[in-house]
Amino acid sequence: MEVYPGSPSVSAVIPAYNAELTISGAIQSVLAQTYEIAEIIVVDDGSSDRTAELSAAFPRTRVIRRPNGGPGAARNTGIQEASGEWIAFLDSDDAWVPRKTEVQLARVSPEVGVIHSNEFEVIQFGNLWHRQAHVTPSGAFVRKRALRDVGGFEETRAIMSVEDLNLWLKIALTDWRFVRSETDLFLYQPTEQSLSGNDFKMARAELANIDILGKRVSCQPEEIERVKQASRIEYAKNLIAGQRWDEAAELLQECTPGLASRWLSLAGYLKVSRLARTNIVRRLQSLDLNYEAHECSGECSLPEVHRKQCMASCHKPYSRPV
Repeated sequence: MEVYPGSPSVSAVIPAYNAELTISGAIQSVLAQTYEIAEIIVVDDGSSDRTAELSAAFPRTRVIRRPNGGPGAARNTGIQEASGEWIAFLDSDDAWVPRKTEVQLARVSPEVGVIHSNEFEVIQFGNLWHRQAHVTPSGAFVRKRALRDVGGFEETRAIMSVEDLNLWLKIALTDWRFVRSETDLFLYQPTEQSLSGNDFKMARAELANIDILGKRVSCQPEEIERVKQASRIEYAKNLIAGQRWDEAAELLQECTPGLASRWLSLAGYLKVSRLARTNIVRRLQSLDLNYEAHECSGECSLPEVHRKQCMASCHKPYSRPV
């Protein structure tokens, strides 16, 4: 396969915390790439197990140990130390297919900042903001200059577990483009330690992130609240499916009156009757994809092109992609 002329150098950055059960598989998948990765940087984020020792045994692998600060801080450490023009992120419990780097390098062009392997033809601020698209870090191939332009990942613990969404939103506000490569270029292998497995924690992090980005672009309070309410309901549905009644009720009680009332009643009913099943919630969810009509005022600091895209996305269903 022909790749972008000049054969760009690529650094793999792997944040790892107590990952001794999965880190070897992750590194092996990098070493198996059909396009050779220049270096592998494993950032041991305060592990108490053998993560660092196991990682150091592999060729072209450098281990950086740091006090625990979360995945965003660990990735920033890796970015700072990386020599490659492009950064390929990989979570310690995931793995790449052998052709990933080769396939994604074929999409490199001067205006591209992020190459992703999710199933979305268009990635822009509006559909990221309204959660109609997403980018998975282990499938992302990012220009180092683009990361530096936006200051890398936010390290505040308030948004830990959605710091990647925060990053993509910041890059989407620049002139760097997102392009899609082939999909299915990485294998997601969740473990008990996966942060994404805690819906309530992620809900709190996402709500904090909505406030941070909303203020960044001077979004009007009522529009920020609409996005937050949609997020609360989406996570509450997942919590109901998992029979985590109290956490679901806490999120729903924070919603404005009316729209979420039936979900709060449902949570209470199912808690009493013990009849909750994932398929019931999925059926109800399919009937609730469209929220009350909302006309965005467009009063924000977004550049015109981003503002129009965001207002168009506002009219589409808020539906967290899988």
